[in-house]
Amino acid sequence: MKVRRGVNLTGARQVGKSTLAGMLEFPSLRRYTFDDKLVRGIAMDDPNGFVQHAEGETIVIDEIQKVPDALEAIKMVVDEDSTAGQYLLTGSSNLHFAKAIKDSLAGRFGKVRLRTLALGEINGSAPNFLQRAFSRDFDSSYAGFSKRDVIRAAFRGGYPEIQSYSPTDRNDWVEAYVDDLLQKDIKDVTEIRKLHELRSTAHWLFAHTAQFFAIDELAAKSAIAKVTAQNYMEALKALYLFDSLPAWTKTDYGMVGKREKWMATDSALVANALGWDEESVYMDENRSGKLVETWAYQQLASIAEAEGGYAITHYRDNRKREIDFMVERKDGVMLGIEVKAGQASIGDFRHLKWFASNLAKGQFTGIVLYSGTNTLRFGDGFYAVPLAALGA
Repeated sequence: MKVRRGVNLTGARQVGKSTLAGMLEFPSLRRYTFDDKLVRGIAMDDPNGFVQHAEGETIVIDEIQKVPDALEAIKMVVDEDSTAGQYLLTGSSNLHFAKAIKDSLAGRFGKVRLRTLALGEINGSAPNFLQRAFSRDFDSSYAGFSKRDVIRAAFRGGYPEIQSYSPTDRNDWVEAYVDDLLQKDIKDVTEIRKLHELRSTAHWLFAHTAQFFAIDELAAKSAIAKVTAQNYMEALKALYLFDSLPAWTKTDYGMVGKREKWMATDSALVANALGWDEESVYMDENRSGKLVETWAYQQLASIAEAEGGYAITHYRDNRKREIDFMVERKDGVMLGIEVKAGQASIGDFRHLKWFASNLAKGQFTGIVLYSGTNTLRFGDGFYAVPLAALGA
């Protein structure tokens, strides 16, 4: 806000955008929310007049995506006035997908995505895991995070409101949360009318988080056209229910894959929307694996965005070599990260070591995150690190 004409603070509903915006102080301030029907109507009737402000005044608008014409009016203002800190806009859908937006605010506005709480935030720790990982600076042990603890943390996820909820109350909250998004907020980003199909697609994607699949498979299982499935996926992404994790392709190695991997943005959505219980997930290797990988992604994405300067991708080739997450620093130095819900073994490093020997062009560190307590070394630059380190 000190250097840009405005900031778009975006992210899913109930992650704390309005709370954060309310904590900020400005010399002169007006606040509005387009959740208020009266305020929304006034802005729709006269968007150009609504967004005008006095010199040195900041306007905060919540749920900006509900009045796209206001964005056009704001663009006109900041094109004429380059003063920093004029607008703070918050919204629970990606403005790129909002209806009737003909031009972006790129170059004029900064963008900050607020995610759900990371483990470190819940623990009161700084988001420095990636910084330490690139320095290969791990503690020798991290106490108190068994496989059951990890699964329990994944069921709880990072939405602030449900951190102290019982499993039953948390399940009810997630079900109502997803219902509201798919019945109300979806109207801000698309004209989808067959909401039962959209719901089916969302649940199918929750069940396939962190897994590879073809859109043809989703279309066939949901009995919808492929193009419809693609549209539904993009709409769900716009609501921040899912992220598409791109493939790492910085190589001339012809066998590398280019398919995205879809990840739920919070593990609580997966566990609770699908009606799972902790004990059955603990006993099921498939479900515990993809749930914990989703939870780990949630931590890594939050840390990467908080620290800045990192890109997260995944690796897969047609020889079935896979690495869950590739984290690349701006200078090209890389981490490869595998996630295990249980214990780590030497076999978990085989794809990391292959990548280091065949594709890495500079320093490469291979990490297997697992539900143990001790940091173990598996050769030069290869470490088994407790999942608890993500929030230490």
